[in-house]
Amino acid sequence: MIWKKYTINTNTSDCELVCATLMDYGITDVQIDNNIQLTDEEMNQMYADFVKELPEDDGSCTVSFYLDEKGFVPEGIGTGDSPTAANETEDFLGTYVDIEAVKQGLQDASDYFGITPVEIEESSVDTQDWNNKWKEYFRPFSVGRVIIKPTWENVPEDMEGDVVISIDPGMAFGTGIHETTRLVMKGLQKYIRPGMKVLDLGCGSGILGIAAMKLGAGEVTAVDIDEQAVKVAEENFQQNGIDICACRLMTANILKDESVRAELARDKYDIVLANILADVIVPLSGFVHDFMKKDGVFISSGIIDYKEEEVTDAVGSNECLELREVCADGDWRSVLAVRR
Repeated sequence: MIWKKYTINTNTSDCELVCATLMDYGITDVQIDNNIQLTDEEMNQMYADFVKELPEDDGSCTVSFYLDEKGFVPEGIGTGDSPTAANETEDFLGTYVDIEAVKQGLQDASDYFGITPVEIEESSVDTQDWNNKWKEYFRPFSVGRVIIKPTWENVPEDMEGDVVISIDPGMAFGTGIHETTRLVMKGLQKYIRPGMKVLDLGCGSGILGIAAMKLGAGEVTAVDIDEQAVKVAEENFQQNGIDICACRLMTANILKDESVRAELARDKYDIVLANILADVIVPLSGFVHDFMKKDGVFISSGIIDYKEEEVTDAVGSNECLELREVCADGDWRSVLAVRR
């Protein structure tokens, strides 16, 4: 399916009025690109550890939205969303946007209010290319004993490893390529023993839970705040021949859901994994021991280097945990602790 991308070059001061004008014509969601760096407060609200440094803000920005080739926005997505989110049924139309009326509306806004945009740039996007382009960069690789490969490829003959994971991350985080996931995978291989119970907080694609089961775990509980991630994780468990009866997958916010925390605290785990972000791991470190057996291991990752001390301080302040080691991979850190 071919989509049309419409881009308006404007400036930050006029951006709000441009968006308001677009809303008048049924364009209710847009993508805004500018060089305004997020504040510390905004980063904390997003649980963001690392945000790319932007060029100096020159006041410019672009406002973009997508329509299909017939001028419709498929139901259930915003006009600023990736075309992959669209309903791809050929005869499904959704909400129609009169692009010529939009152009005239922007011209009128320019005449009446002095906003800068009077033209919309058009380009085409092939959704098939969009869906599959990223796959070119996901190739089989190994982390210790574990070989990780995309579902659409075979294991190379010269690759060493006795545990093979087939993964399709879909819309969830977790191909295993990122340094944070590799760090947890190495820690998992170091500490896991046959029959152990493993808890994966922030499971994403389910890759760490799958690895735990294939490395000998007797039971895995995987939790994520994103319902879509939990669905993807379940599919990946099944793809890898994991008995879903030996696994429990849950959608929950572990920082806020007291009932889920109480449930996990009753079960007690040998290993707790948290490949999330430092700003989640810090508060989690205050109560994660509730989920752990005596001598259980807490393996956390997703920690950018400049937040290492913040996490180790949080772990160290919990009298029930003993900080065991900090591992590094590039700019990223993994912090391991043991339940006293």
